[in-house]
Amino acid sequence: MKNKNPITEKRAFPRLKSYHLAKYRLVSQPSEQQPIVTSLKDIGGGGVCLFAKEKLPLEGVLQLYINFPHLSSPIPCLAKIVWIKDASEEGTFEVGLQFLDIDEVPRQTIIEHIETVNKHIVEEEMKKSRGGRTK
Repeated sequence: MKNKNPITEKRAFPRLKSYHLAKYRLVSQPSEQQPIVTSLKDIGGGGVCLFAKEKLPLEGVLQLYINFPHLSSPIPCLAKIVWIKDASEEGTFEVGLQFLDIDEVPRQTIIEHIETVNKHIVEEEMKKSRGGRTK
């Protein structure tokens, strides 16, 4: 059994806390079923964590559509449910998803967005640590 020590565990892609809207439906459901609107908790190049009001099946596959404010259309992808846990709000679950099928251009868009935001966060932290002074 693998050691899941949060200090030593490394992700293949960094995550970014995110409140983007998304839609999903279980692939096993009929395709005419309307996708469920939700929000993301975080996102990375390898997957997302989203909030669900229903307990989804572990190992289930979702058709996912992720909205980014600067993109004209949502990013479509398939993702596998790799973990589920109760969220702090009663009747809500946090669902960890691993991308199974996502085009490389949208994946790169996600990665670049995370790098840009993280760079901005580091720059802001550096400004604060210098007391707001510039170089």
